[in-house]
Amino acid sequence: MAQAPAAGEAGPTRPRALVTGASSGIGAAFAEHLARERYELVIVARSRDRLEALASRLRRDHGVGVEVIVADLTRHDDLRVVATAVADDGVLELLVNNAGFGTVGPFVDLDPNREEEEIRLNIVALERLTHAALPAMIARGRGAIVNVSSMGAFQPGPYNATYSATKAYVNSFTEALHEELRGTGVRVQALCPGFTRTEFQQRARIDVSSFPTFIWMSAEAVVDASLAGLERGEVVCVPGVGNRMAVAVTSMFPRSLLRRFSGTIGRYLRP
Repeated sequence: MAQAPAAGEAGPTRPRALVTGASSGIGAAFAEHLARERYELVIVARSRDRLEALASRLRRDHGVGVEVIVADLTRHDDLRVVATAVADDGVLELLVNNAGFGTVGPFVDLDPNREEEEIRLNIVALERLTHAALPAMIARGRGAIVNVSSMGAFQPGPYNATYSATKAYVNSFTEALHEELRGTGVRVQALCPGFTRTEFQQRARIDVSSFPTFIWMSAEAVVDASLAGLERGEVVCVPGVGNRMAVAVTSMFPRSLLRRFSGTIGRYLRP
């Protein structure tokens, strides 16, 4: 069950950010970077121990207020608690919708309940929290939302079908919001990292032992690129020169060829 944060911890003159999936990987890197920038933080994830350890370290190292919400955003009640916290926060400057996971394997063999959870987290939670954050941001005439997507958004993902589809949704949704929000002062970004050194691959049961080192980025580098791109007004951010080149090249392929190529990669990656 989600627990709401204690009130009144954040300083009145500092910006505040809320980061989901903050207990590890890209989410933790966002929290670290924002704490260095003197943001007050609300961090959200399922693991109380990890969240509390991160919060303690950020308070100690950076002198910022950090509130913790323990929540599983695939659960309706937990999502409602977090959405209410977002909607009630009239000074939230940045929302980072980072929580998400992927599944790998032939779709027909995967647990349909797990696939549904993936959709609820990667799409429904992201949309609900975005909707909760926007009214106050629009009223103030400023604010930003980063929706963490993936390079998988740019092509179909055989053997990774649900994940790639959810990330294609995130890109389309974010780009549409960008146009709706023109002139409001509110910025949105779809962050599309490639291979990033996090726990994502382990949780998705992807064997990456034979992957070349040059394709990997650190979570910290991904976050640096995202926030720099946000300042430039970059709506779709693909961190890393190699990743941007890959997106540009694959965009020139016929869809039929792209599907076949993605299927070959997917067969190689599946457990």
